[in-house]
Amino acid sequence: MSQEQLENSNNFQVERFRILVIGNANAGKTTILEKVCHAQGREPVCLNNDSKLEPSASRGNHEIEHQFQYPTAHGFVFHDSCGFEAGGAVELQKVRNFIESRAKGAQLKDQLHAIWYCLPTSNDRGMTDKEMSLFERGTGNVPIIAIFTKMDALDQEARNQLMFNDDDLSREEIEKKVPDLAEEIFQKKYLKRLNEVKHKPRYVVYLRDMNKEGTNCDELIVRTSQALDRDTLKLFCLSILRINIESRIKQVINK
Repeated sequence: MSQEQLENSNNFQVERFRILVIGNANAGKTTILEKVCHAQGREPVCLNNDSKLEPSASRGNHEIEHQFQYPTAHGFVFHDSCGFEAGGAVELQKVRNFIESRAKGAQLKDQLHAIWYCLPTSNDRGMTDKEMSLFERGTGNVPIIAIFTKMDALDQEARNQLMFNDDDLSREEIEKKVPDLAEEIFQKKYLKRLNEVKHKPRYVVYLRDMNKEGTNCDELIVRTSQALDRDTLKLFCLSILRINIESRIKQVINK
């Protein structure tokens, strides 16, 4: 059977795009999902094994097998992992087991299609070995998109360094130097470490000012689509982006 015939068969019809979202507390996961699903202020809905909607439940327990979606974007189904800083080896094994079990799914809609790994740049310690452990072990055929969140925090870190190290700089001079220094900090504390791992992410996405109105995660959807191997999945992923853009246009028109 050819790839085209295979993807047209019942087992390869895309009904859901399934994403595992990984990140420690305050990594910005909820904000990203609300932006992606155009669901600001809307509660996610948990799904049971029969694919029936259940009342919203707290994701604070980080049960990776629990699947949830937002009512504004039924095409996306998400799973949540709390990252590896707190759970270490135990949580890493949970993630690996989850990836392997989903790879065995007979139907495309039940398989795991992508991993979004949220890495905040608002901490003082940079990247830890625990956070990089998944990149060292690999994820098989499932692409990882590394998402550096809260990039605007680096601007403040650069600003503080400039103010502390050079009292003679005016406010205007400091603001001019902030972008270059923030980029230098990012390269040293984050990107250098990520470039050293055995299994590099398929793409890296940088997000800033996500708490502000008008920002979006369109680049994340595009990069996710580009990371996929099957054309069927690429088109499905981009179709969700198109729907979200159309929804935003309608909101602007109706204001």
